[in-house]
Amino acid sequence: MAYDDDNAIVIWPEYFDSSRTRAEGRRAPLSLCVEKPELDIIAKGAMVLDLEYKIFEDAAYPANWAAKAGCVRVEKGKISKTKLLAEIGKILVSNS
Repeated sequence: MAYDDDNAIVIWPEYFDSSRTRAEGRRAPLSLCVEKPELDIIAKGAMVLDLEYKIFEDAAYPANWAAKAGCVRVEKGKISKTKLLAEIGKILVSNS
């Protein structure tokens, strides 16, 4: 399936931030999280998984709207969001 901006999965760095709680937006288990996750590494994870993606550097996580940490939008269809977060988390941990 090709990248479609309307149906893309949004991956926020906050999902992998080890300093956040689940209530504050962390979605991955602490074993797959790092301090201050970077958009480039998240995008690298999508590239390693052979998924098309786009980086939006000026986007803000809705629960943290003042900090514009950006997001990565990844094509939908090849893998579920839960599995995608786990795979990207593994790549983040191995690159930290």
